[in-house]
Amino acid sequence: MRFWDPSGPQPLVLSGGGMTWAPENGTAYLRVISGGVAFGFNSLALFDLVSLDLAEFSTGLPGPVTVHVVGYRVQDQIAGTVDLTTDGVNDGTGPLADFQTFTFDDRFRNLYRVELSTGGFSLDNVVVGGIPEPSAGGLVLLGALCGLGWRRLRSKQCSWH
Repeated sequence: MRFWDPSGPQPLVLSGGGMTWAPENGTAYLRVISGGVAFGFNSLALFDLVSLDLAEFSTGLPGPVTVHVVGYRVQDQIAGTVDLTTDGVNDGTGPLADFQTFTFDDRFRNLYRVELSTGGFSLDNVVVGGIPEPSAGGLVLLGALCGLGWRRLRSKQCSWH
């Protein structure tokens, strides 16, 4: 899975680890300064968005933050949208008080991309499911095709000498 800023080349910052001005949950997490963040698989595999954890950006910016989430299916069809509002608790003491877990309904199934189009939040523990694994028959067929290609290549190399 890869993460990027859909609005341009803005930095995404990996953070955490005891900074008193940042939210704390005991592990590293992604801080989205501005512009938002998008994620999906490089292979364009479809997935279900199950849940994610959100917190405010820093202890210096008190109050809740609302994050707009959009799930996309193939051909950029919007599958679902939701606004998630954090509780405003961000004291940097962790381990879980700063972050809240949000779960998603059936609208967020069979996605290829998700965008969180608000800046000024922290993101962690993105849970996805429904990623299809290759079937045994498909793997056998792929292996057979590779074997036939290798055999053909070897026979051509031998005939050149």
